[in-house]
Amino acid sequence: MVSEGQRLSAAKTGFEFPLERLDQAFGSLDFKPVKLSEIDEFHALANDLIDGEIASAQDIGRVQEWTRRSLHMRRWNGRPDGFVASIPLSESGVSALLRGEFGFANARREWVCGLEERAAALLSWGLAGRTPHAQAAALRALLVGWRGFYDDVRVYARARTTEGKALMRRLNFEICAYPDGESPLYGSTGFPKKLGDMLLKRTVLGEWEAAS
Repeated sequence: MVSEGQRLSAAKTGFEFPLERLDQAFGSLDFKPVKLSEIDEFHALANDLIDGEIASAQDIGRVQEWTRRSLHMRRWNGRPDGFVASIPLSESGVSALLRGEFGFANARREWVCGLEERAAALLSWGLAGRTPHAQAAALRALLVGWRGFYDDVRVYARARTTEGKALMRRLNFEICAYPDGESPLYGSTGFPKKLGDMLLKRTVLGEWEAAS
């Protein structure tokens, strides 16, 4: 639910992110927005599926509260089995990312975008699934979000595994920086049209595009 303060901010900036439509698009792939009461459950799933240390549930929840659209989780037979986490960044957030300062653990409010703020870039923090089916659904959800709602900005991502680096190549990402001096930060060079058309054809986004 959008608060009165958010409505006033949106009226002032002339922009309001189409949250309901985003939730509908993700929902068509069984991914639901993560409520603050579900943050611990989301954190446990991400901790199981992502290599290395991740931010605390409290830190992740704080960013979700600011953006209202960063975390989506899928349940299969009642059990969480996949997630997509993407953070809309402001101009100062992009600068912090390239300096190696941005992360869930140390995110500042001015680095991320609320519903009344137009994103300067999107950080794909992570996507994963317990099964190949869940992994494919997570990738489709990322592509739906990218093409449907962030096609006018650059998408940034990191890759922690060999599989992740291979995915970066498939999605037409290039290494654009080494913020920590060691691990590469990837940036998109444009939406991967051929792969996107194939994977999104039978999603609600494909239906919307066919009808427009």
